[in-house]
Amino acid sequence: MWWQPVIVLVVGAVLALVCFVVGAFIMFKATSKPGSGQGFLSDPKGDVFSIPDFSGMEEFPGTEEPNKDEQTVLKNTDRFLKALGAKG
Repeated sequence: MWWQPVIVLVVGAVLALVCFVVGAFIMFKATSKPGSGQGFLSDPKGDVFSIPDFSGMEEFPGTEEPNKDEQTVLKNTDRFLKALGAKG
């Protein structure tokens, strides 16, 4: 008789796992785009998009002095930060 609670726990765990997989499959089908070529359990095909690292680049490339558009952006940013109460 000690094995009955163990069987109930195992059946409950299997049922929970099946419900989880079915729910994941339904969510995958609802959010996937048609023709994307991506399967439920398979890896997507194609190249991975990655953004190169720009940590070594200047803030304003080109001349040392910011041009007119860059000065406008800097002025508007400064005004915005002052409106928020930032010390500048």
